[in-house]
Amino acid sequence: MGILYPTHFQLRQRPFPATPDPARYYPATSHERALARLLDGLDDGEGVLTLVGAPGTGKTLLCHCLLERLSSVSPSRQQGNALNITFLTNGHIDSRAGLLQAILYDLSLPYEGRSEQELRLALTEHLLRGYAEKRGTLLILDEAQHLTPDLLEELRLLGNLEAHDGKALQVLLVGQPTLLETLRRPELTALWQRVAVRAEIEPLPLQEAADYLLHHLRVAGARPERLFLDEALELLCRQTGGVPRLLNQAANQALRLAAEAGAAQVDVEAVLEALALFGLTEEETNADQNEAEAAPDAASFEKEKVSCRLLLGSEYAG
Repeated sequence: MGILYPTHFQLRQRPFPATPDPARYYPATSHERALARLLDGLDDGEGVLTLVGAPGTGKTLLCHCLLERLSSVSPSRQQGNALNITFLTNGHIDSRAGLLQAILYDLSLPYEGRSEQELRLALTEHLLRGYAEKRGTLLILDEAQHLTPDLLEELRLLGNLEAHDGKALQVLLVGQPTLLETLRRPELTALWQRVAVRAEIEPLPLQEAADYLLHHLRVAGARPERLFLDEALELLCRQTGGVPRLLNQAANQALRLAAEAGAAQVDVEAVLEALALFGLTEEETNADQNEAEAAPDAASFEKEKVSCRLLLGSEYAG
């Protein structure tokens, strides 16, 4: 068994978790903007919402944060309305009956031994009865880019269930940008027109990527200046492209390598080795860039780089 680096560096816990943890959420600009749009849309009773982002940008974590915040920020829910929540984490569903079964199962309702139409009627009855009792239902479907047009059409039909004062079912589709390509297909025009909120999250810019790492180190009980040299931290932010999952993986591996070497700090050498393990070395990253696009961005990148150093410097000054 390798050395346990949280013990080596006297940390309370692993700073960069492998699974989404709302308690460690970092309020990046695009994430907070997306979260606010989703909360407003749900509170306004919108029927269909989307949240898209590239792999590793934190969509699932944002969904968990959304669920935590719903009751505390929604005036209408504070007045007595409530939501039943069903959260499907996998969009690999092969039929309409399979989709209906998955929803009923997550709602703790009977789902076995029924035909597709019986499943649909059972779910419809549950949704309408709940709404009559002032309990709407929110369906969050993660990895929704895997849903076929046929399944998306089923969701549209379920989303049509409404009373004079609102929707019995609200649907949040969460997925990669290809989800939007599917929704724009001609046969899904009726559904696309119903998507009232289209939220998006992006990789973190250089400054926020640095602050993201510092935030997680502080939550774990560390003083960041005692763990990462500023050059090493900057290199992590730059080579991961600000993608939170890659930041987590590379920073975690760099800490592990430094601990195994008996080092007191993470230096550039440890970061380079960690980046190489994930195919994120500078040479490989540069090979993917178009030279014609790189030149105009050079000045702005240097400006961000200076800002990042100022941020790190303010941490180390303390």
